[in-house]
Amino acid sequence: MGSEDTIYVAVGGVEVSELTLLWVLHNLKPRKVCILHVHQPSKMISSMYGVDGNLAEIIFDQQQIRGLEEVGKDMMNRILDDYLLFCSQAGVSAIRLHIQMDDVAKGIVELIRRHNIKKLVMGAAADEHFSEGMWLMSEKAQYVNENAPFSCQIWFICREHLVHTRFETGQSSNAPSPSGSSYLTSSTEAAGIFGSTVSEEREESECEIELYDVLHSGEEGSSNDQLFDRLEQALKEAESSNQKAFEESDRRVKAEMNATRAMRQAKMLGRLYNECKRENETALAKQNESLENIKRLREEELSVSREQNSILESQVANSERRMKQLEDELSSALEQLQVSLKERDELQIELENSHKVIEELLRKQAEETSSTHMDQFNLDQLSVSEIHDATLDQLEICQKEKDELQVELENTRRINEELLRKQSEDTSNSHLQQPFIEFSMSEIEEATEDFDQLYKIAEGARGSVYYKCALRHTEVVIKVLGRNSFQDSNEFLQEVDDLIKLRHPNLVNLIGACPEKRALVYEYVPNGSLEDHLNSRNDMPPLSWQSRMHIATQLCSTLMFLHSGKLVHGNLKPGNILLDDNFGCKLSDFGSCRAFSLVENSSNMTESSNPNPYLDPDFRNSRRVSHSLDLYPFGIIVLQLLSGRSTQRIAESAQSELLNGGNLSSFLDSSAGNWPHQVAQLTHLAIRCCDINRSRRPDLASDVLKVLETMKPSVASIAYAPESNEDSEPPSYFLCPILQAVMSDPHVAADGYTYEATALQDWLADHDTSPMTNLRLPNRNLIPNFPLRSAIQQWQENR
Repeated sequence: MGSEDTIYVAVGGVEVSELTLLWVLHNLKPRKVCILHVHQPSKMISSMYGVDGNLAEIIFDQQQIRGLEEVGKDMMNRILDDYLLFCSQAGVSAIRLHIQMDDVAKGIVELIRRHNIKKLVMGAAADEHFSEGMWLMSEKAQYVNENAPFSCQIWFICREHLVHTRFETGQSSNAPSPSGSSYLTSSTEAAGIFGSTVSEEREESECEIELYDVLHSGEEGSSNDQLFDRLEQALKEAESSNQKAFEESDRRVKAEMNATRAMRQAKMLGRLYNECKRENETALAKQNESLENIKRLREEELSVSREQNSILESQVANSERRMKQLEDELSSALEQLQVSLKERDELQIELENSHKVIEELLRKQAEETSSTHMDQFNLDQLSVSEIHDATLDQLEICQKEKDELQVELENTRRINEELLRKQSEDTSNSHLQQPFIEFSMSEIEEATEDFDQLYKIAEGARGSVYYKCALRHTEVVIKVLGRNSFQDSNEFLQEVDDLIKLRHPNLVNLIGACPEKRALVYEYVPNGSLEDHLNSRNDMPPLSWQSRMHIATQLCSTLMFLHSGKLVHGNLKPGNILLDDNFGCKLSDFGSCRAFSLVENSSNMTESSNPNPYLDPDFRNSRRVSHSLDLYPFGIIVLQLLSGRSTQRIAESAQSELLNGGNLSSFLDSSAGNWPHQVAQLTHLAIRCCDINRSRRPDLASDVLKVLETMKPSVASIAYAPESNEDSEPPSYFLCPILQAVMSDPHVAADGYTYEATALQDWLADHDTSPMTNLRLPNRNLIPNFPLRSAIQQWQENR
């Protein structure tokens, strides 16, 4: 029973024992407590009736003594139950242990030896107030300290203060006890919590006092007969009064025990209330401090937002002012161009007239020269020298006028070429930075007929709805954002500003917006999404492998462009990859590229019953946003392009095919045609993109794009592919990525893409990066693409 985890607490029936137990609970924090008590039946009777044990045997019969002992045991049990209840309310497991012995100290030592107790806490001085440096004032404490087994560690407590500690070896933490002190059993030691009350009853009992006087007077010389006669009479009288006193005492004992229990519980509840109150006050103070910090941070963020708003308004005003200035300059340049063209026409007419005059003079000169041979009589009237001089003078005048006209014509031509170059630059820039239109609410409602369901084409994430309609004679798609898409209008405007800055040939073009309705207006891409073609919706024919590799290459370069700007798409899937008439890739729904929007919406994606198969598992677990977040869905999409399968276990299927001898014939989509031999290398890279560990995923620029470039179909094979409709739109590879128009002088840049030569030269005048990938170009060399030029020319001739 003497477990090292159990703390034994010696208690009596006084308030000091309760303080001792409180000290144990607060300082030792035990897992288990055993309440130890030594019951003294003789002292119980002595304290209740003021007689010692021998006299009690004379006054009371055995039945009465047993009754008194039962009352004493009942008092002991109730006191111990109160202590157990106190420990239970404090959340500590507690048991009780008691022994019946007249000597308390010896009883404690006996219990220590009998139950091999290792840790004991008891009082040091029951009737003393604590003072610094005090010794064990109680003789019981001194006896236990000197006679208890050395294997027991004992703490001596006085009024919730540690007075002395005796360790297991028998050493003490205080000075040794005074010499010569020994333990003396005292009958006046505290005998229970009701001793003082019962002693008052003893003083009021006249019968007991008389009996005591009779016994003492008999000792002084009375005869034995008289003594016993008087004793017999006194016993009869005392028997009746003692029975009444016993009953009354029992009632008073029970009442006082109930009162004591109630007071003890009230004190305990008061302490618990004060502790809870202090804890609540501390928690409230911390909460108030936290709220103040949050309030201060919000105010700082609001101040920063206001400053940024002011800066943005200033930038918008400057941009508008600069735009107006450029419009004025353009208007002035056009007017000057018109004037120059008119002057050029006039000079051209004058030049032609001059040529005619010169020719006429030369003709006349020839005629006059020939007439000299026919008309001899003119020689007499006009000498040859005079005729020659006149002719030379006329020729000099004509030649001078011709030179002046030629100089003026050259100046006019240079002016016209400069104006045309500026106009071409303005036209190119206006294409690169298309104007942003702010539509009114009435325009949006009129175009969709108050958002009629007939115009609805799809529903997006976070409650967004897409409508197809015509705005200002242009086919567009209107995306009306749901209520949960953004918190306020400022974030919507910030999103619009981000989308305006993202201009790329393979990103869906944002035409305008309606802030009042929180609607975005995009260009309409007519050929559906990649998801439609992979699932053969509306009886769409399967894509050829050339078209699939073309889509993968453009998707790769578009992601490189976003990543170079420190952006992440975050919602890449076939439904967001739109295809134009020539199966050119147009990436949409890239407004979620901002990282904080992605983190806010990730919980909805992960808690769904059907989780998004294109969502990176690493991000689903860690919430870490990086460029690798787009690599996982890119790998899934490439595997779908290769196999035409659904996303379910597609990476595992491809991996098993590679491990099974590298034969991918059963994995590849046979409807796409005969795949090139590089398809195994591309499949391996796509599987690496789907790796759960993002550190093992490949790099788009150095790994994936190089393989895709080797798989691009040759220009000649594409160029001579038969066209079913002579009036069809030109293939996408005939278009310049910058101008989005058919190229007349295609050149290959250092990034591997083909551009119109003049457009790329204008771009390189202000940039050193690729227009497609936004990466730094290793050099500015341009190589003519003669096969593509021939293909374009043949296509134009066949139209």
